[in-house]
This record gives sequence, structure tokens and C-alpha cells, in this order.
Amino acid sequence: MRWQFKMETAQVLKVTVSPVEIRATGHVFYARMDKSGRIAVPRLMRDLVRGIRESLVGYGFNVTLEPA
Repeated sequence: MRWQFKMETAQVLKVTVSPVEIRATGHVFYARMDKSGRIAVPRLMRDLVRGIRESLVGYGFNVTLEPA
């Protein structure tokens, strides 16, 4: 994705993560990509989203990236 959209690793991104089955507003945090193009999801965000279901195995999320 980083190369497809010409994104720099130093660029701060606004990341929104929301569960597929619930169309509510997602959880928002700010992140930077590492050199491989990955973004680490903070543990707090995982814990907030995990409250929806017991297990997240095979579960889908909508992830939106925006420049901050």
C-alpha cells in the first residue's frame, strides 16, 4: 500500500478501525508506518474492539487511513 499510494514512512496517519458487523464510528488513533509499510495497532485499541466479541479469529475490520 505504501508504494501504491506514494506514502512516506515519516508521514503521520489518522487510522480508523471499526468492526464489520457494527456500522458505528470506529476507534481512531494516529500512527506512522514502519519501513516495511506496517502499522502497529495499540493494545488499547485492540482491547476496545475486542469487547464486541469473545474471539477475533476470522473476524473482519474496516480500516481507513487518512493523512493527519
